[in-house]
Amino acid sequence: MCARPANPELRSEILKAATRIVEGCGPDCVTMREVAQEVGYSSTTLYNHFKDKDDILREVMLEGFDALTDFCLSARVGPSNVDKLRQSARAYVTWGVLHPSLYQLMLESRLDVVWTPEEVDRLTRLFPETARDIGAAISAGEMKRVDDTSRVTTAMRATMHGVTSLTISRRLRVELMGLGTAELLAVATSLGDELMQDVLAPLLV
Repeated sequence: MCARPANPELRSEILKAATRIVEGCGPDCVTMREVAQEVGYSSTTLYNHFKDKDDILREVMLEGFDALTDFCLSARVGPSNVDKLRQSARAYVTWGVLHPSLYQLMLESRLDVVWTPEEVDRLTRLFPETARDIGAAISAGEMKRVDDTSRVTTAMRATMHGVTSLTISRRLRVELMGLGTAELLAVATSLGDELMQDVLAPLLV
């Protein structure tokens, strides 16, 4: 019997399969056996590419943060730097609500892994980008000068995470329990816009 030829794309296929499982029924549904069945290989083959389930989820999480960050950065449009901050914040909520299970893996799961410095940079890339936008708004005279832009960045991130997480769990408001994704997204982004205005208002010139 001839050996099955090596698949140079298998690692990527494994990650895509794991992501589909996460988005379909949540991180707890991901097992080596389930992922192996999804890609049509044995569980043993998966161990040639990943140490264990958490190792797979680690990569899924990293790719998720890459996607979230790129989505937020691409949404930075508008006539002013403050508009770009608002649009980036709205994009954050939008992405999270549209990818609820993946977002929960990224922000609310604990994996048994040790992150490298390079991986930490990928996980947190949105922070320095947002801080740079705040600095640009200050330099342009759109915002008051602050001693520590990281505090503003943290306040923005905490606000958007709160809105996103509570929306996903349907605990933001009682009336959200029966809403579909489109209606849920409309409520979440509207509230996110209001809260972001509250965060930025004291800083605007």
